[in-house]
Amino acid sequence: MIIDRTSFFLALGSLVAGGAGGYYVGDHGLLNESHAVGVTERQPPLAPPAATPVAMSASPTTPPPPVCDDTVGTAGTCPAPGYSSDEGEGCGALPTKRCQDFKQAMKPRVAEGAVACLNALPPAQRCDLNRMNLCGHTALMNACPEPEGAAVAGVVPTDELTTRCTSIAQGCSGTAFSPSMRECRATLAGLSTFGREQIASCMRTHCADKGLVGCEAVIDAK
Repeated sequence: MIIDRTSFFLALGSLVAGGAGGYYVGDHGLLNESHAVGVTERQPPLAPPAATPVAMSASPTTPPPPVCDDTVGTAGTCPAPGYSSDEGEGCGALPTKRCQDFKQAMKPRVAEGAVACLNALPPAQRCDLNRMNLCGHTALMNACPEPEGAAVAGVVPTDELTTRCTSIAQGCSGTAFSPSMRECRATLAGLSTFGREQIASCMRTHCADKGLVGCEAVIDAK
């Protein structure tokens, strides 16, 4: 068989080209596969976790003021009677008497303060009636205030202190020692029920010469 030279080279060229092309395609496929092995798809970065809200601690609240209670307290022992004034060295039972008046006429906590003050006085001042009375007055001025009743439709409040002080003021009307409602309430607030009755009795007799201060915690005033 006679093969045309030109046709032979064309056929040979086609085989060579086809082989090379097949190898390139196969090899290219293998390279792509080899590069694909072990390669993971790149993931977008994870969003940071949401911040957990921190519970704000409640701001410290101001503690309520301590409850004022004059019914709690114990007065100390009263001083024993000393030398009588006749002997020139004392005033007898006067400090003891005033101390006992404080205990009976005042609320417990108020009496506790008054008696402590009296016991702390030096001997010479224990015979000074004004100095002992100052102990009682100071204790009363530190007593717990009592709430005033609310006025309704212009009517004067009817709480106990207002009623007692109104009566005292009316009895002292026109005198130099007529107390104001404020002064009277401040004094009576620290007195026991017995002490309030005693001061009202004293003021009926001594409003013009002793006044409210002179009648504080005085029992059986003459």
